[in-house]
Amino acid sequence: MSDSLRYKIVLWMVWVQIALLPVVILMINVTNSGVMWRWNLINNLLVVGYILGLLVLPVSRGLEKPKFLKWWLRIDFCFSIIPAILILPLLFYCGRHFIVAEDGDYVLYESRGVMMARLGKKEGLFIRELSHSIRLYDYGNRKVDCFKVDTLKGCMYGLEYGASPTAWVIPIDSARYHRHASDISVLIDSLYQVQPLLSQKYYGTFVFPDNFVEINYEGGEIVYEDSITYNIDFLGKDSLSVTIFNNDFTQLSFPKNAIGNLSPQEVRTFIEVLKGGQR
Repeated sequence: MSDSLRYKIVLWMVWVQIALLPVVILMINVTNSGVMWRWNLINNLLVVGYILGLLVLPVSRGLEKPKFLKWWLRIDFCFSIIPAILILPLLFYCGRHFIVAEDGDYVLYESRGVMMARLGKKEGLFIRELSHSIRLYDYGNRKVDCFKVDTLKGCMYGLEYGASPTAWVIPIDSARYHRHASDISVLIDSLYQVQPLLSQKYYGTFVFPDNFVEINYEGGEIVYEDSITYNIDFLGKDSLSVTIFNNDFTQLSFPKNAIGNLSPQEVRTFIEVLKGGQR
């Protein structure tokens, strides 16, 4: 490669790196409006900038350069190598988001280091985060077997059969979710029948459509979130342990079969009876 061509490449690398700085700053400011860039664009552009800063000095060795350019390349290299060592691993791991499932314009995505997957909607170059999330605890080769967003009924639902199986039905439009309460109730029951969550490794989140009470299956425990929190430990050998949190806490014990097969509706019925007896 001739020196003149190498010099042009060096100048091109310098100008690209300089141009990336205001672009990245502008892109970061855009994300403050509640959207994020698809394809991890900000992270990838930062990585490109650091790589250019590390390569441009070696590429320019042996070339005749203006004194200003010589110092620029040296300073640029120094300012690139330290962040590259400290920040690049974070950009490649913690700072990135990963799409785990898609349904049309809707995506379920996660960020490394966070045990929650978020619902987002594609909008051109962006993904707009919606205020709903679901626990996904399996960090292996995840495969969400079913992910659906029903905009007519205002819900998001899905199944994952990984090392930590998960099921969920969550509202994305409260009015429509409530309006289709009977259909949503059938959906919750059918998903639970497909994926009974009765193991230490099983997780699930369901929101009842008539009153928006949330029930969570959390690895051997059921958490029923009403005005009072009820924790049901169903992994005991002979009985169910029910802890009621209301300022203080009360612990009760019931026969193993007191809540049938522990489906969301059966748990709800049991809690309503329990609440009636407490009055």
